[in-house]
Amino acid sequence: MRDHIVTTDSNSDEGGGNLGAAPTELFLAALGGCIVINISRIAKKMRIELKSVRMRILGIKEQKDRPSSFVELDVDMAVDADTVDRARLEKLIQLAEENCTVSNTLRNAVAPTVRLVWGE
Repeated sequence: MRDHIVTTDSNSDEGGGNLGAAPTELFLAALGGCIVINISRIAKKMRIELKSVRMRILGIKEQKDRPSSFVELDVDMAVDADTVDRARLEKLIQLAEENCTVSNTLRNAVAPTVRLVWGE
């Protein structure tokens, strides 16, 4: 990922060494990061000065045999800004989510193509 190194692992209960975030945690972090970056960018265009943004993301997984998937993703946002106009802040959140590549990909249910590439 550009010049960055991301360590991924699972916890010891799943046979890992707990040396990094689990892939599902990175998945949720990607969604949250995408929305927050858009909030920052769009707030500037809307002339809203952000003081802080806090987010809680909850991913609910299917409770059945593997392979599992998320069946619900809840994103709760707390925005402290120079405005208390709830409608403006809700519009900011709406635009940030609508312009997030990760949430748009989820909404469009893009199926990954996974293949072995031999000898490259």
